[in-house]
Amino acid sequence: MIQDANIAPNLVRSFFLTSAFFAATGRNAYYVGAIWMLAASASNAGSIALFLALGSISEFVASAPVGYLVDRFDRQSLCMASDWIRIAILLTTSAAFVLQEPDYVLYGSVIFFAAADRLYLTASSAMVPAISGSERLMAFNSQAYLAMQAGNMLAAIATGWVLSARPGTACFLFATGTFAVSMLSMWRAAIRNRILTVDRPRPAQAPPETSKGEETGRVPPRLVLNYVLIYVMGMLISALISKFVLKELQGTSLEFGMLEFYWAAGAVISMLILTFRRFSKVGGRVTPIIVLLSGVAMAAFYPTRNLDIASVLMALLGAGYNLSRVLIDVEMQRLVSSEKLGRAKGWVHVACMGFSVLVYAGLGVSGDALAPSAVFLAFGSGMIAVIAAGYGLHLVRKRASSHRSMPI
Repeated sequence: MIQDANIAPNLVRSFFLTSAFFAATGRNAYYVGAIWMLAASASNAGSIALFLALGSISEFVASAPVGYLVDRFDRQSLCMASDWIRIAILLTTSAAFVLQEPDYVLYGSVIFFAAADRLYLTASSAMVPAISGSERLMAFNSQAYLAMQAGNMLAAIATGWVLSARPGTACFLFATGTFAVSMLSMWRAAIRNRILTVDRPRPAQAPPETSKGEETGRVPPRLVLNYVLIYVMGMLISALISKFVLKELQGTSLEFGMLEFYWAAGAVISMLILTFRRFSKVGGRVTPIIVLLSGVAMAAFYPTRNLDIASVLMALLGAGYNLSRVLIDVEMQRLVSSEKLGRAKGWVHVACMGFSVLVYAGLGVSGDALAPSAVFLAFGSGMIAVIAAGYGLHLVRKRASSHRSMPI
């Protein structure tokens, strides 16, 4: 009986990670395929920005309601529903290409796809504390992100090849199959979870520094700021890296796929590092440093005209992006009780999407006036300035506090 009890939770984790892997594969295949279609259709950079802005607006509107749904209904059922919805959207999108121009079809599909995708991401993330337990929170979060980035790697290579071999909707049909596997895996996890009677998450244990009278349910502003910066950085890379490859590197869809691969490879290596037990106590204090270094790497695209250097920068950014998100997710899971975790994540994502919409609006207005590397330089410099200002403000407050505490 003890052996069975140990095996069953491991099976739940395995099915959950399998679902995360295939869902990420389908998600990345959709976005990589759609962005490349827009980039190659003689549209200007504003079309890609509009596509991603529509997705961001959809997520912005959906994030808070999704958070309430996740805290009220069974999270595994919501994940499976999201997979079914995304399959229907992809099949409808593929059929619509026969009747409409790719631009308008993709603009319509991303609105519904982004909302369904946000449902899966919020629900699956809120399940982590119940599946992992508070003692394995860092390791299992890292494994979940590792599964997602492995899926992104598969999608980057497979989609680049599919776009070269069979331009058109083949990449969307490939994504449809991955979402079907994701749904089946989550269904198997749901069966095991009901056997274990843990299909409702238990509250995550707060760390010692937050248990002394600090009320759970609030996310510190510094976490939100770091999350917004790193999230928008990733969104800008998604929006402009295809144009960077086409215009500034004079590359092809295969080289675009390779850069996406290196982003995922950097993320995978960083997640493997976090799975080691010695990193289980790493806190959110290192997150601003990672965000700062990510800003430096992003700004370094400006003088880069070499694919190898761009690949290294993409790997560094992939590592920084995912390290930051894991560390912030773990700190949120420790600070916020599991019953309120969906809503907390929803409102944090509202902040991310609100800022993303403003950034994409600027890109849409500018069109091709700004080179992708110039945008990377501007935003990377902004990340550096914000983090540096935060450190400066912290030092000023610390010095002022020490002066007030000195005896007269």
